[in-house]
Amino acid sequence: MKNKWITILLIAVLAILPGTFSWMAPPKAEAQTASAGMKTHSWQVSFTEALKESEITDVNVYVTNSKNKKVQTTITMGDDKKTLIVSDLAPGSYKLHVNKEAFALSGTKTASQVIPFTIIDKLEAVKSEKELQQYFEALLANHSQKELEYETTVEMASREDKASTNNASTTNNQVEGVEEGDIVVVKGGFIYAVKDQGITVVDAKDPKNLKLATTIKLKGSQYISKLAIYDNLLIAIGDEYLEKVGTSMSTATLYDISNPKNPKLIREVGQEGYLQDIRIANDTLYLIGNMYPNYWMLREKKTLDLKPKIFDSVEGKEYESLPIEKISILPNTMDGTYSLITAVDLKNGAKTTANTKGYLGGTSGLYMSENALYLTTPIYDGNPVPATGRIMDMIWMPRTTDTQVFKWNVDGTAMNFVGTTEVKGSVLNQYSMDEYEGNFRIVTTEGNTWDEQKISRNHLFILDKNLQALGAVKDLAPGEKVYSVRFMGEKAYVVTFKQVDPLFVIDVANPKKPTVLGELKIPGFSNYLHPLDDTHLIGIGYDTEQRYDAYSKRNFTVTTNMKMSLFDVSDFKNPKEQSTVNIGGKGSYSDVQYNPKALFHNKEYNYFGFPVVLYDAGKGDETVYKGQGAQIYEITADKGIVLKGNIVNKSTSDQYESWEQRVQRVVYIDDALYTVANNEVKSYQLKDFKPLDTLTIK
Repeated sequence: MKNKWITILLIAVLAILPGTFSWMAPPKAEAQTASAGMKTHSWQVSFTEALKESEITDVNVYVTNSKNKKVQTTITMGDDKKTLIVSDLAPGSYKLHVNKEAFALSGTKTASQVIPFTIIDKLEAVKSEKELQQYFEALLANHSQKELEYETTVEMASREDKASTNNASTTNNQVEGVEEGDIVVVKGGFIYAVKDQGITVVDAKDPKNLKLATTIKLKGSQYISKLAIYDNLLIAIGDEYLEKVGTSMSTATLYDISNPKNPKLIREVGQEGYLQDIRIANDTLYLIGNMYPNYWMLREKKTLDLKPKIFDSVEGKEYESLPIEKISILPNTMDGTYSLITAVDLKNGAKTTANTKGYLGGTSGLYMSENALYLTTPIYDGNPVPATGRIMDMIWMPRTTDTQVFKWNVDGTAMNFVGTTEVKGSVLNQYSMDEYEGNFRIVTTEGNTWDEQKISRNHLFILDKNLQALGAVKDLAPGEKVYSVRFMGEKAYVVTFKQVDPLFVIDVANPKKPTVLGELKIPGFSNYLHPLDDTHLIGIGYDTEQRYDAYSKRNFTVTTNMKMSLFDVSDFKNPKEQSTVNIGGKGSYSDVQYNPKALFHNKEYNYFGFPVVLYDAGKGDETVYKGQGAQIYEITADKGIVLKGNIVNKSTSDQYESWEQRVQRVVYIDDALYTVANNEVKSYQLKDFKPLDTLTIK
């Protein structure tokens, strides 16, 4: 059964139409369905009782329109024998009729059913409080007889300032002109770093004499996840639990740092729920998150405020409910989760009112260009993961099959919904998505590498500005999955992996006919790809080795040390691994492998670096801790990869790394390099990494 993680457990039998609400008592053969579909997709319903394939005829199973007349459509039965899929319908209101003879165990225990649903092709505005409540009552209708326990998961990841020095570190953003924020930012000779429930401000103007300028203390229930800078504004992004209201808020707290030693709080903005991520583009801050209302309380109360809470200190000191006119229903969704987007105009000290919009339909993936926002959500099937002979047979584990994409055009605080579509497979991360000349490109993996019955496949899809299909590369690297992607203009680079690391070079210059140009197979894999120039890529990931399992009599792959490669793709048909280095031994890792914000880059010296924690192989499968710190490499097309700075504190007796001393980020200001840890900041000469000073932060 297709739908999202929560949806499969909390789904409805009801049609949600403006101003109308209808309900029928659940029959013995209980139906589970989303109440709406899109004209380009199938709508489906699943039953607790099996269907009889020979009886799925236009006599026993058919669809009528709003005038109670039969309409021509395609109705098929799912592989589980309990699902009906209705296709090829125009937008409108319908009813699916299923006579009791269609069920395998037809008789007194099974009743005929009439299930209302709608096919929609546009964003549906919620027009009243009553209609909003009806939406959530619909989610409860099909499981009102039982209590369900569930668990949700939320995927958790530059504006030039003429007033400050240009020779300083900036955040490693995916898209030029679109700021993403990080846990450490730099401006005007000062370093701002997240620490516990506060922000440490370090005066680094004199690298030989580091000083603690100030510490910005936050509320007791507030935690900061990232920072961003816009002109003289320091923006702290985090979350706060409001015990009085009994909910969590995603927050943006803005400080005037014209005087870095005395930051002044000027504004707070918040939206209920959990933060997905932020972006800053065209002088506007965007907060993107999800909120899940306690709508099951409708069982106890006749009325309930199901609107998300918002807060803006420019408007007042109280949290308010999002106005009903700001709430819409995303097409092809019915899961009870809000996607919330708050836009704040940062010009002139960010004094104007924020604009928040709520969309019923949760999302988890995010990509943003300067003019468009794309949100994605996985769609799961209801078939259990095979686990023959194990206790896992008793656990329902849905498998993601497709990805739904939503698009908004953005212009400052104005956000206009464009549309939605669906692509095969699941998305790895934001780097699997890209916009180029108005077209959207996305790379997905369909299936699972462990499934020998239905092997995994990888696809690249190109969609136009209205999310209509233009071209695709399908069935790439069967049996493998995507580990990293990088789009560079008219080329796309995709790393897949199962036992070896194929790097694919794909020509996407013609969006209607993308073509694989070349492929390179090497041991290991790259978790992250970073462009060096137009014809060279840096890959950071792991080396691997093959081992043999005597029990299963099969080979399997294990990771060993970290690995960094320089790929020469000047001959697109014959990519080469020009240079490579091994980092540490078994168990070594760096934050940069899963968070590209940890990448350090200095163009003047051609330096690239990142924090490292080094381990090595011990007895058997044990690993031995060797040290932690940072490593800086000079990387050029001529010389390849050369280690220049090994800023690692070697271990003498410690068995594991110290969280307090583990380097979180590496930054530079003018001719000095700084490593930032939770409890200390260290400075070095940039040209030769000679130690200069250490500031201990308590």
